[in-house]
Amino acid sequence: MKIIFKKNSFNKRGSFTVFAVFFFSSVVICLIAAIASARSIFIGSSIESFGSLWAKNILSEYDLKLKERYGLLCYYGDTSSIEEKINSYSEFSLKDKEYIEYEPVVCDLTGYEMTITENLADQIKMIVLQGIKPANNIKRNTSEQIQTENQEEKSSRYISSQWIINSLPSHEKTEDLYLLELIKKIKAGIGVKELTREAAIDKYIFDFFKDYMNDRNVGDTFFNCEVEYILSGELSDDRAKRTAGSKIKLVRNMLNLAYLYSCPEKRDSALTLATSLAPTAAPLTQAAILELWAYLEAENDLKILYDNKTVPLIKKDSNWALTIENVSSSLMASDNSEESQNNDANGTEKKDYVSPASIEGQNYKEYLAVLLCGLSEETKLLRIMDLIQMNMKFTYFDYFLLKDYYCGLNYQMKVNGVCHEFKDSY
Repeated sequence: MKIIFKKNSFNKRGSFTVFAVFFFSSVVICLIAAIASARSIFIGSSIESFGSLWAKNILSEYDLKLKERYGLLCYYGDTSSIEEKINSYSEFSLKDKEYIEYEPVVCDLTGYEMTITENLADQIKMIVLQGIKPANNIKRNTSEQIQTENQEEKSSRYISSQWIINSLPSHEKTEDLYLLELIKKIKAGIGVKELTREAAIDKYIFDFFKDYMNDRNVGDTFFNCEVEYILSGELSDDRAKRTAGSKIKLVRNMLNLAYLYSCPEKRDSALTLATSLAPTAAPLTQAAILELWAYLEAENDLKILYDNKTVPLIKKDSNWALTIENVSSSLMASDNSEESQNNDANGTEKKDYVSPASIEGQNYKEYLAVLLCGLSEETKLLRIMDLIQMNMKFTYFDYFLLKDYYCGLNYQMKVNGVCHEFKDSY
C-alpha cells in the first residue's frame, strides 16, 4: 500500500510539471505571437503613414504657372519618374530598418490625366466655388515657336503647324453647336439667366479667357478671341471671330423672322412691297422679303453688339431698327449689299448701323454665353484644354503638353510580404 501511494504521488507531481511546461510554453508562444503581431501592426501603420506622406509630396509639386494662371492643381511627370521619386523617399525612410524588407513601388497614373474631361470639370467646379481668379501678370515667352500670320497684328494670329494642331487635346474629338434646340428654348421664353444658370464651366470661361470685346486683364495670350475659339474651334482669331459673329447672326435671324411673322403690321408692309414687285407671286415674294428683312436686321443687331451696346433676345416694336423702306433700298442697291457682305467676310464691322428707339437687352458677352449653351460640355472642356496648352506654349515653354500633367496618383508597395496600396488626388 505504501509503495502504491508513492507511485500515485509521483504521477501527480509529474502531471503538474508537464502541465506547467505546456502552460508556460503557451504563454511564451502567445507573447511571441503578440509581439510579432504588434510589430507587424506597427510596421504596417508606419508604412501607411509613410506612403500617404510620399503621395502628398508628389502632389505638392504642382505646377505654379498653371495654378496662378488657370487655378489648376496638377503636376508634371510620368510613371517612371514618379516611381523613381517614391523609391528614393522609401530608401531614405526605410534603409536603416533591418526588420523591414520592401520591394520597389509600382505606380499607375491611369485615370488621373488632366486631359480627361471629368478631371478638368471637377477642378473647374472647385475653382468657381472658391472664387479663384486668374493672375494677370503672365508675360509672353520670348522663345515663342508658334507661327503667326503677322506678329504686329495680334488679331490675325493663327496656328498652322501640323504637329501643334495634332497635339491639341480636342483634335478630331469635338462637335458643332446645337443651335436649333437652343433657339427653340429661347422662343419658348427661356431667358439668358435660365439658360446659363449653374453653368460652372461657362463662368470659368468668362473669368479666365478673353473675347473680342473684353480682354479681362488676364495677361498675354496667343489668341485674343478665345471664347470665340471655344465656340468655333477655328485656329485663327479672324476666323473664330467671324464664325462666332455668323452664329450670332443666325440666332438673331431666326428670332427676328419669328418676330416678323408675329407682327401683323410688318407682314402687311412686306405683302405690299411684294405685290408691287411681283403681283402674280406676292405670297412667295412676301416670304422672301420677310427673310431678307430678318437677315438685314440681324446684321444690324451684330453691329450694335460690336459697338458695345445691347440687343434683346426677344424683341418688341421699340427694339426693331429697320423699316420696310430699308429693305426696299437694299433690294434696289444689290451692289452695295454685296460690298457690305464682303466687308463682313473680311472681319471689318461698319459702325453705321440703324439704332432702334429702345436700346436694351443682352450684350455681346451674353450672346456668347447663350451660344455656349448650345455646345456640349465635353467640347467646351476639350477646347478649354486647347487654350491652356496653346497659352502655356506661348508664355511658359515651347513644348508644353497638357497630357504630361496629372491630378493624382495610385501606387503599390510590398513590405514584409504585405502589399500596401496608396491613392491620392487634389
